[in-house]
Amino acid sequence: MSDLLAFVFLGLGLGAVYAALGLGLVLTYRGSGVLNFAAGASAAYVAYAYLALREEGQLFVGFMIPLTPEGMRLGVPSALTISVLLAAALGLVQYFLVYRRLRDVGPLARVVASSGVLLVLQAAVILQFGAELQNLQPVLTERPVHALGVAVPADRLILAAIVIAIAFALWALFRFTRFGLATRAAAEKRTGAQLIGLSSTRIEATNWVLSSVLGGIVGILVAPMTTLLPDVYTLMIVPALGAAVLAGFRSFWLAVLGGFGIAISQSLLTYAETQSWYPTANGIPLPGIKAALPFFVIAVVLFARGRRMPDRLTVAAPKLPAAPRPSAVRVRMMISAAIAIGALSLLDFGWRQATINTMIGAIVCLSLIVVTGYIGQLTFESITLGGVAAFVAARLSEDWGIGTPIGPLLGVLIATVVGVLVAIPAIRIRGMQLAVVTLAGAVAVQEVWFRHPNWGGGLQPARAPAPELFGIPFGATDSFWAGDGQVPEPGFGLVVLAVLLFVSILVVNLRRSPSGMRMLAIRSNESAAIGAGVNVARAKLQAFALAGFLGGIAGVLYAYSFGAIGPERFSAITAVSFLAVAYLGGITTVTGAVIAALGVTQGVMFHLTTSVFGIPSEYYMLAGGLGVVTAVLAEPEGAAGVFRHQWDRGRARFAGRSAKRAAARLAR
Repeated sequence: MSDLLAFVFLGLGLGAVYAALGLGLVLTYRGSGVLNFAAGASAAYVAYAYLALREEGQLFVGFMIPLTPEGMRLGVPSALTISVLLAAALGLVQYFLVYRRLRDVGPLARVVASSGVLLVLQAAVILQFGAELQNLQPVLTERPVHALGVAVPADRLILAAIVIAIAFALWALFRFTRFGLATRAAAEKRTGAQLIGLSSTRIEATNWVLSSVLGGIVGILVAPMTTLLPDVYTLMIVPALGAAVLAGFRSFWLAVLGGFGIAISQSLLTYAETQSWYPTANGIPLPGIKAALPFFVIAVVLFARGRRMPDRLTVAAPKLPAAPRPSAVRVRMMISAAIAIGALSLLDFGWRQATINTMIGAIVCLSLIVVTGYIGQLTFESITLGGVAAFVAARLSEDWGIGTPIGPLLGVLIATVVGVLVAIPAIRIRGMQLAVVTLAGAVAVQEVWFRHPNWGGGLQPARAPAPELFGIPFGATDSFWAGDGQVPEPGFGLVVLAVLLFVSILVVNLRRSPSGMRMLAIRSNESAAIGAGVNVARAKLQAFALAGFLGGIAGVLYAYSFGAIGPERFSAITAVSFLAVAYLGGITTVTGAVIAALGVTQGVMFHLTTSVFGIPSEYYMLAGGLGVVTAVLAEPEGAAGVFRHQWDRGRARFAGRSAKRAAARLAR
């Protein structure tokens, strides 16, 4: 019994982080309707800034500003004060530069903008401090305290008390003050609040400051108890989302209880791993159960509550860019294919690999076009489905000797089935709800499936033997067309190009078909589509199945391209990046998918900037995040929308000039 109590108390540290971030999510959502996926990255940024002040006496604002002579360290009170002010400034900057300008756009743009901010903050931290573990001296005392017969580090109890006190203060602020009443009024109707003299801008900005300061303080205090790593802090947003979902994005107390409950349950699972009855894989405790716990919490709560969640979270018709009917498809595909063949045939192996990565990335973006651009469902599932197919194909080949074509076909089929399973909750939940559950699902699948030693990669990458068909090998190392002995060979690139052209035609025909029209009707107004006789459930199942099919194809090709795959290649951060990049290119058109894929990591633009221009690869994530945020603010339809508008204007000018010439000839 004492061991169980010890693990309960040890879970209070992480519980404080989950609860604090959950409180911050409630604040920003109640205040401005933004689901802040970058909350964990913001907390990490402030914690690293505190580290720089304590270790070097420098202020981290993306770059270092010396505050003390000769790098003298700042004391705890000074460093804490400056860090809190920095956290407040970070909240204000995010709100005024990004979210205030996105008040009247749909949830997709806000989700993508939040993803871009996440990438910017994480890239800034990695550029300055690296991705290695950092040690931070504790602020709170670690002296053991005896409670219920168990010795517990005092910092856990103090931090838990601090978070509970903050929750009480927030409850009182929103319950008994004019500010709380004004926030509730502005959340219900911004225009109405302004008519009675309330400043919605001031209200929203204050909530963002409170959220950022809260996350920053707890991030600093908990860093010595956990691990100060950028990815770890960033992904703490998933259990924090679990706490906020339990709270219905309304209740501060439920957010605190949810945060502590999830963390304590994870701590108890750590204790269970030491027991003989706990399931194992290859002699080690079954991985990923703790990481999957928030997903199960989120999925159960969202599915049970459905439309009883806040209106802004369950909106069924997100405002999305236009999805125009494809035109000049043959010409565009012929030009794109000619460029790809030229790159594969004439350029060196570095450009070949970048071209292949771009084409595979385009297939991933096509899956997002179907499920987000056509039917309007916000999801982070595509990369995960690619990982499912890749690991299935690799394991079938390596462990069972089932190679091409059965292995990859089974992998794609299973990814399609998983896509259909995702569609089942999508029938009941939608909008940002679905984005939350698929992000948590991506983390769960990565930890439970992809890190499993028998199902996924485990501690070692899973090998994907080169494919062959009718005795003809066509892997990245096989030369069957214009080979030069350097990997990847051009022939494999031709196979990827052929697959890309096939799936592009598939998506184009879907947009032109009655099924595509039904999907767009659901995207526009689900209730109206039901009234018009559209079978919404069937349409969603079709869209998610096709998205799973496309994601699975991309995953299998990716595995064959590199020959070995690990769980990190299909991470939740990668899923966030792909949604952001797909939106940047244009998430409603095939052209947008191709444009977006140019910017994927290790794609054409990556190779151009790092190899040709010599820019360090570490800056690519920062530039990508800034580009995503800028694109969301400047052009809601993405780069493809810009090109389409210019094309339409050019055609209009040409038609106008032709009409004038015809009129002049008639006049003569």
